[in-house]
Amino acid sequence: MSTSVQPFEITVKEREGCQVFHLFGRLMDQVHADQLMTTLDDVVAQGHNKVILNLHDLQYMNSTGLNILISVLTKTRNAGGDTYICRMSSSVKTLFIVTKLDQVFSIFPSETDAVEKMSSLN
Repeated sequence: MSTSVQPFEITVKEREGCQVFHLFGRLMDQVHADQLMTTLDDVVAQGHNKVILNLHDLQYMNSTGLNILISVLTKTRNAGGDTYICRMSSSVKTLFIVTKLDQVFSIFPSETDAVEKMSSLN
């Protein structure tokens, strides 16, 4: 039985004033990057600047994926907010450690931990 490759998808839900982006599949090309940034632009345009990226179901990410996450962080910080990451798979976490992005992003083991910390920000 082969492992199926899930297409890249995003769902967004609000939790305690935070916008939780749940990423699915593989984040690895400009089409996916554009999809994520369009979704983020819509959220920020509505006045939301606290974003949590739940990466639990992200199967794979390459340098394009990393670059787009940096763009998300920059956009939310420029809007007076922040971006947190939660529930990373071990392969994605390794990528963050190797690139030292684990020192740039606030990373949490659970969505609840990230929401509690972010919702306490002014």
